Amino acid sequence: MDIKSEKKEKSQVRLEISLSEEEFAKYIEQAILELGKNLELKGFRKGKAPRDILEKALGKERILMEAGDMAVKGSYKEAVEKENLEPIHVPEVKIIKIGMEGGMSYEAVFTVVPEISLGDYKRIVSSVKKEKAEVGEKEVEGAIKWAQRSRAKFSAKLGPAQMGDFVEIEYWSPDAHEIGPDHKKKDAFILGEGHFFDGFEGALLGMNPGEEKKEMELDIPQDHAFKKIAGKKIKFNIKLNSVQKVEYPPLDDSFAKNLGNFENMKALEKSVKEGMISEKEYQSSRKARQEAVEKVTDSAKIDIPAILVEKETQRMFEDFKNSVPERLNMAFEDYLKNVNKTEEELKKMIAPEAEKKVKSYLVLREIGKKENVEASEEEIKEELKAHAGHDHGIDLDDLKEYAKEVIKTEKVYKIIENLIQ
Repeated sequence: MDIKSEKKEKSQVRLEISLSEEEFAKYIEQAILELGKNLELKGFRKGKAPRDILEKALGKERILMEAGDMAVKGSYKEAVEKENLEPIHVPEVKIIKIGMEGGMSYEAVFTVVPEISLGDYKRIVSSVKKEKAEVGEKEVEGAIKWAQRSRAKFSAKLGPAQMGDFVEIEYWSPDAHEIGPDHKKKDAFILGEGHFFDGFEGALLGMNPGEEKKEMELDIPQDHAFKKIAGKKIKFNIKLNSVQKVEYPPLDDSFAKNLGNFENMKALEKSVKEGMISEKEYQSSRKARQEAVEKVTDSAKIDIPAILVEKETQRMFEDFKNSVPERLNMAFEDYLKNVNKTEEELKKMIAPEAEKKVKSYLVLREIGKKENVEASEEEIKEELKAHAGHDHGIDLDDLKEYAKEVIKTEKVYKIIENLIQ
């Protein structure tokens, strides 16, 4: 196999790959066998006809198409490895010459991982300072109160709703022309903690289960997510479906023992504080390493291929699109109307962040190369176990490559963390 390599602009490479007549003949034989194995010819069992008869029945054009495809698949990867190149997408292939005699040659044009100038990344990383993890008594108290609330008892209440009661409601608006279709929505929360805008929860005070209030005019805040109704007066209908009294267990030694077999409240407080410090230290490390990566990324010089930014932009767009129904409780098409944007305009807004993510990824990858970071087969096997049953039809080789990148990236982060003061 003969290879001619040519570097082009924007991290593109053109390879001209030539196979001799002898090398290409092997692919012709494979193509005839593959195409002929299910061919039914009169006087012969399926796939058992002599080669010359198979060749005549299949036709040279069909054989060459199949052989050419096999040859590209078989030689392209080898050529890339010989030239020590790192393609980042499937190549554009153009056949230059192909025939039953005389061999085959083709060109493959593709984008490779760009050259990266990191600068003195170790000095940059070591300039980052990590925040000291500190936990105050009020934070510990708040965490214990959260645990107390999570073990609250609820009992049906026949009287009117008061602050601190757990309520189940449904509400809708007769102003359908302002906020969309007149659909009822349900919600459940502790009265006073539902985080509705002013006046909404207050309207429930004193209401009895089953009671309704109709056409209450409420002021919508100026910063409301729905721009169409922000700052307006909108009418609402509210129905109180049920009211429950909420009782919290007392914060004493018995509570501590039931919560986690702690000897007393002091032991519980000590454990909670240690856990919170550990979590803050973890978050501090993550924040510092992210700051370090951003600083190294900002100082790095990279000519980022457009295709990488386009792919990351599309991935981020799809993630956001799929999250809208759950996060904002509306269809994506309605979201676009609400923010007055098209899909393409949204992608343009996402693109700068996508470019930043691509650059960070390339920087981490380059640091990994300089630090000789590798992932062992055993580490890859362990990582794959975490994805068992969740491959969603992903090719095993692709999954292994993904696992390898995850492991190597985490190792690079560890190197960065060790350099941070």
